[in-house]
Amino acid sequence: MTSAHPTLFRGLGYILLAFAAVLFLLFLANVRSRLLYHGPNYSPLLWLSMYSGAVGVGLVYLRKWAVALFVISTVTIGVFMIVRSMIETPFPWTLVNIAMGILFCLPSIPAVRCWSQFR
Repeated sequence: MTSAHPTLFRGLGYILLAFAAVLFLLFLANVRSRLLYHGPNYSPLLWLSMYSGAVGVGLVYLRKWAVALFVISTVTIGVFMIVRSMIETPFPWTLVNIAMGILFCLPSIPAVRCWSQFR
């Protein structure tokens, strides 16, 4: 059995770094809105930005802890989407939510296949 190449996770790391930058910019815009206009508090954007940035840097350097955190996060989101869609989503949209949940669970396959190539 041939092993997969871990470059997929390096690309996902760059995507996560871009996502972290966008979240941080949204957080800064929210701080401005809160100071000037007494807007809503979206401070969890900073935590999400820090988490995405840390996991993104770890994925760029192909670290096992970053791959584990990324896979645990995506599989948790995928399973949550599948379970919640079966509980309270009307039928035609249940299939869409199940498909998206399965897509969120897919990064676990290449992670298991090339686990030994990570540092």
